[in-house]
Amino acid sequence: MVHHEHDYAIKHALVYTDGALVPDATVVVHQGVITYVGRHDEALVGDLKQFDAKGNLVGPGLVDMHLHGSGGFDSTRGNIQENLEGLALFLEKKGITAFQLAVVMDLDLLVQIKKALDKSPFLASHMLGVYVEGPFIALEKKGGILPSGIRAYDRAYLDAILAIRRGAKPLVTMMTIAPELPHSEELSTILEEHDIVVAYGHSDCPLQELKPRGKYHLTHLFNAMSGIDHKRPGLSAMPFVSDYRGATYELVCDSLHVHPSVIDMTISTLGTTRLCLISDAMSLAGMGPGEGLYLGKKMYSTGKACYYSDSDTLIGSATLITESAKMLYQEGLLDKQSFFRIASENPLRVLSQTDSGFVRVGYKADLVMLSDAMDVQEVFKAE
Repeated sequence: MVHHEHDYAIKHALVYTDGALVPDATVVVHQGVITYVGRHDEALVGDLKQFDAKGNLVGPGLVDMHLHGSGGFDSTRGNIQENLEGLALFLEKKGITAFQLAVVMDLDLLVQIKKALDKSPFLASHMLGVYVEGPFIALEKKGGILPSGIRAYDRAYLDAILAIRRGAKPLVTMMTIAPELPHSEELSTILEEHDIVVAYGHSDCPLQELKPRGKYHLTHLFNAMSGIDHKRPGLSAMPFVSDYRGATYELVCDSLHVHPSVIDMTISTLGTTRLCLISDAMSLAGMGPGEGLYLGKKMYSTGKACYYSDSDTLIGSATLITESAKMLYQEGLLDKQSFFRIASENPLRVLSQTDSGFVRVGYKADLVMLSDAMDVQEVFKAE
């Protein structure tokens, strides 16, 4: 069940807070903000509505920083505002209280998304921004992106993207680029000046050709990028190399985008301090096997991943992060602390979000209650 309460308390919870698990704790919320975390104090709880966690785990709501759609909702057709509000409601029920919408570059679509956010405070409280894959990427690593969504660097076109703004900032919060393409350094610098996260991906760049930068982030590690080769290491090798020890990276863990043994290798070797769990989910995610459309083309879902019908090209996942994080936990690759680290804390850190992602005083009360098997029991969403 999803709760949109403003003032309440959760008691008898196993609370994940500041990297630790605190048993039999109480969380107090006023006006959607956490005001207390600790031993039960009846004076603090007062007449607030109380929820008994009965020992269940309470942590920050999950965050998917790379998601195209799910539950039958996406942003590629129909009424954009209704679709995105429907998407937010669907994700809430799965314990995902915030998301960054991933899209293929389309200026008209960006304008429509901006209008939807301006008109809907509900949507704005769930959606962290827009993650654009392209258009300045490598054609040979396009993955499920159609050629029409790819172009050479064009400063005028970039300016048109940046001109679509919400308040003082661009609507776009992240952009995938191929660093081997001409003018990629100029592009990266301009994006960073506008507080847009630069993500390397859809690229065939050899690792040795990368120019030094202060920050590195990888779009869906291993997928649609140069691989780990013992003579020509590509972007996939970046997180494993000491020169890039600060690089953050996304990983799709539906067992089809990346082989389970490679997921195991990555987490076992690198740990979880830089890993951002993503779904890369399409509109059919969370609905079992079925058929649909993406960018005007027919696609189908196996229940785990989505493919173009005419070519069987893998284009996205049908597995939400709630499911993939639970799977990693059950396989022993995550504990309860790292579950929240990769599915909430790390994505928000990459996006420089500082008001949520922790069960901590002063933070937004986007919370999820999970059973011992990591199944969603209750969701608390601050509006």
